[in-house]
Amino acid sequence: MAPPLQPEILIAHPWMGRGGSEATAMWALHSLQDRARLAFTTASPVDWDTLNGIYGTAVSPEKIRTLPAPKLPGVNSGTRLAYWQRAYFERHCQRLGKHFDLCISAYNPIRFCRPAIQLIGDFSFSEESRLELYPNAAERAHHRPSVLRRGYLLAGTLIAGRTATRLRAADDCYVANSRWTARQVAKIFGVDDIPVLYPPSLHCEPRRERERQPLGFVCMGRITPEKELETIIGILDRVRAAGHPVTLDLLGRFSTSTYAQSVRGLVDARRDWIRTPGFLGPDEKAELFATRTFGLHACRVEAFGISVAEMAAAGLIPFVPAEGGSGEVIGEKSLVFSDPDDAVKKIIARIESPQSLPALRDALHEQTLRFRPERFAENLRGIVQRFSGHTLTPS
Repeated sequence: MAPPLQPEILIAHPWMGRGGSEATAMWALHSLQDRARLAFTTASPVDWDTLNGIYGTAVSPEKIRTLPAPKLPGVNSGTRLAYWQRAYFERHCQRLGKHFDLCISAYNPIRFCRPAIQLIGDFSFSEESRLELYPNAAERAHHRPSVLRRGYLLAGTLIAGRTATRLRAADDCYVANSRWTARQVAKIFGVDDIPVLYPPSLHCEPRRERERQPLGFVCMGRITPEKELETIIGILDRVRAAGHPVTLDLLGRFSTSTYAQSVRGLVDARRDWIRTPGFLGPDEKAELFATRTFGLHACRVEAFGISVAEMAAAGLIPFVPAEGGSGEVIGEKSLVFSDPDDAVKKIIARIESPQSLPALRDALHEQTLRFRPERFAENLRGIVQRFSGHTLTPS
């Protein structure tokens, strides 16, 4: 008897940059490529060797049918005219969706005009949730409610060929990347009891335990307003003023945006203790993480926090805000701060108690085992099988 025909599955990501949703997309492809006939669509260029190297995957181009998505004129990045480009991408996905047994959005809800699995990575897809959750969102020029903003959003809705941005829970399977995200979806959209699928966190285990700089901090992520990098610098300014000469490695690429350049100004005034090595590959990152002691994260709308999970897995001790999903990653109350004052207090307490760090480091590492990419792959396959009814048989 011939083996059952594998289902045809489309995986979509609007623009592959360098972040958590891209890790989710790559590990989704990795986990399904031998169990389904896969297609992948995105508007960005796809360099499989580079992406595999960054995310620790082994996605085989021979097993993936790549379907390039169109770009709006003048768009050459995932941040330029982002709402319109995503809407244009969604229209493209509507045309593709009907040709597949199942569609999966690797980054936030996309209307495929057929039931689909929607992996929610953050709340940037909804103006309502952005204004409710993102600190000072209404004060930012490009998000401030205005006639121009309403026109921009209306045009995006028309480009996408839909009439609303609210979730359609009756048709689709929505999947949260943390319990915090699931709570926000229930609160804002009234969609309850959605499953949680923690994103894949690549464990940056150092090849050997190196001597760690006792006052060395790391911050890693996109240089964007919601990451609140000025808060991180302000917290460490106060720690230094208290007599602890901490240093900071700020990992990430600086764009030409107004916000990134404002952070650049703060960094330039502190060149004696802040380094900006840029975006690091896995080996360089593992080497750095092996020689620093602490991490610091300030994003209060982080739905999960892959960078936090990576730091903890590699032996760093991250401090994170009480808001958002990062505290869920850490699971250690003494590292979760309610405001900058609390952060300064808790950081100084740990610096002055170095004997407590080895046991805390071991506990954090154990906590991150549930975010292993292999567990993500297994859980994703279970969600796909339950939702679609297809048996995912290895080829």
